[in-house]
Amino acid sequence: MKSLNNPFVIGKYVSKDYFCDREKESQMLVHHIENGRNVTIMSERRLGKTGLIEHVFANHLPATYETFLIDIYTCKNLREMVYLLASEVFKKIARKQSFIERLLRAVRSLKTTISYDAVTGLPEIGFGLGEIQQPEITLDEILNYLESSDSPCIVAIDEFQKIASFEEKDVEALLRTKIQHLKKTQFVFAGSEHHFLEDIFNDPARPFYNSVVFMQLLPIEKDKYIDFCQRLFQKYRKSVSVELVSSLYDCFQGITWYLQLSMNEAFAMVERGECVGEEAFGQILNHLVDSKRFTFEDRYASLPEKQKTVLQAIASEFPYQVTPTSRDFMEKYKLKTASSVQTALKGLVEKGIISDSHGIKRPTDLLFVLWLKNF
Repeated sequence: MKSLNNPFVIGKYVSKDYFCDREKESQMLVHHIENGRNVTIMSERRLGKTGLIEHVFANHLPATYETFLIDIYTCKNLREMVYLLASEVFKKIARKQSFIERLLRAVRSLKTTISYDAVTGLPEIGFGLGEIQQPEITLDEILNYLESSDSPCIVAIDEFQKIASFEEKDVEALLRTKIQHLKKTQFVFAGSEHHFLEDIFNDPARPFYNSVVFMQLLPIEKDKYIDFCQRLFQKYRKSVSVELVSSLYDCFQGITWYLQLSMNEAFAMVERGECVGEEAFGQILNHLVDSKRFTFEDRYASLPEKQKTVLQAIASEFPYQVTPTSRDFMEKYKLKTASSVQTALKGLVEKGIISDSHGIKRPTDLLFVLWLKNF
């Protein structure tokens, strides 16, 4: 593979050469898949769930497996989810021209068009969201096709907790009913909102109860991330100090997306033969925060005053975990009543600014936190 201009890739998977560690997690995911288990992967946001899945799909499964990955974070209903799944299946199968006819015969509820890429000559199957008139039927057809495949199939659904907020009220029961009868098709569910996922899979009253094994994704170990950074810098005849990587790791609590963003910036600061040291720490943070300053200003300005006050208090305590309705916390930040704090927190959680995991409230955007600390 041709080397990238900057090896610290942000928000996408390129290849194993630019992927850090996750050896144990990769082995565990493969172990579950090979033993026929459906899996749920949970972690904090931006910790690398999607990258882990793509890495395993690309490097650790036999070529006999067919793999599909969709992200339903923006989906509001079953129809939109089925559209994403159909699009992914058609895109992957279109690369194997001998299977196209079979797929089109299997999925009869969609009106599709076939065109050919001018460069590769490969077929492209097209359809719009409007073609999903009966999502349950289309979902049945797709799953039946996967079950009839000559290869075992793995479907990964990222941000799976979103199904709990779909417009339809019976999506969990519908999906569970369809999935439990599949023999050749397995599922990997991933998500970052722990309490929603745990409710879906651990509540005895809900359809997916006890239907998966759980994997908890934690931050990559600091030493391994430092080694990864130094290896990539050396590959490009540059160097980075252990102290800088360690400081950035601590600042962002080992959350992969922020580390990659920081190291991408650090890498761009020096030429070949040069070293970027700990003195660059403040400059890197300032640049990252400044690049989103207008976004943060607008976000903050749009909040009601009570939400601003509670958010500022939580940000002031970061990275320490807090219980905003505790007496000590309320007295320290002059918050009036527990009920008003709860109301403000509810609004911040609904806006996605604060996450709630078992009562622990944490900001979801660490760069926003850094901006708030200096506001």
